[in-house]
Amino acid sequence: MLFGIWPGVIAADLVELTPLVTPPEDVERTRAALDRLQGDAEQFYIRCYRHYRGSGEPEPGVVAAPADPANYTGRGRLMDLTACYRATEPALAGYAEFVRQAVRDVAAWGGGKVQVGEELNVLYPQDGGFPGCFEAVAAGVEAGLEERDQLGANVGIGVNGAGVADPAFWTTMVDALGPDSTARLDFIGLDMFPDVFRPLPEDKVGAGAQFLVHTLRHVTRDAGISEATPIHVTETGWPTGHTRDEAKQARILQAVAEAVAVTGEVSVYELFSLRDGISDGNWQNGFGLLYDDYAPKPSYDAVRRLIDAS
Repeated sequence: MLFGIWPGVIAADLVELTPLVTPPEDVERTRAALDRLQGDAEQFYIRCYRHYRGSGEPEPGVVAAPADPANYTGRGRLMDLTACYRATEPALAGYAEFVRQAVRDVAAWGGGKVQVGEELNVLYPQDGGFPGCFEAVAAGVEAGLEERDQLGANVGIGVNGAGVADPAFWTTMVDALGPDSTARLDFIGLDMFPDVFRPLPEDKVGAGAQFLVHTLRHVTRDAGISEATPIHVTETGWPTGHTRDEAKQARILQAVAEAVAVTGEVSVYELFSLRDGISDGNWQNGFGLLYDDYAPKPSYDAVRRLIDAS
């Protein structure tokens, strides 16, 4: 199972996207933390986010993150660039070109993948709250596949959803994509956060993660996506805060990763995130393996050991 992580900083609450004053990204300290986390792993994903707004004004606190992914290339790193769709009016052609540029950039950075859209099964502030999102993602996937083929580049193209897979959502996604694009998807992604938004007993967290993976496979198969299409866990994590201690974060992250590996269904596993947006004690901002001053939490070494053993 190939690991990855999001190393960026977003100046907003990571649940509601309300603006926050956060410590800026320190490229050298981020690179050092990534190097140690990756260890001797030959490949490691760096997850990145860009937001297409069409003609709309930028959302407060929502910017490309990390600001310059090229800072973190090398050492066999692969880029996972998420092309978020945030247009306030349907904008298929503009978004398709946005995805084409994402493919060109990932190719220039040495390869990886482009995720077209982010959590279309979740309403605002995620992409499912914006008009024309399914049609735009379908246009983006088609454009991304075409651009990748023209370049002959090592860039995978995929889509994702969050939480328990919903048959209606995945049927809508497949219908929008059409049979050709559906058959050519390089991955389907799953954003999952066991015991974050719906509490679970700690000894059930691993089973909960396995349920999410198995459900995604069964639902997408029934919707028309081949069982041979790889599953990527595109986001997972567990935040610290006033009522969430650091030792439990380490235990949860280890239990979820080990449980997912046992399924044999997941080829890529990406964590959210390397560093807290702001370590103010509010759990919405505490998903990092590091505090906002780059001091490590126990989970940092726990994840490092998981990567070493993978």
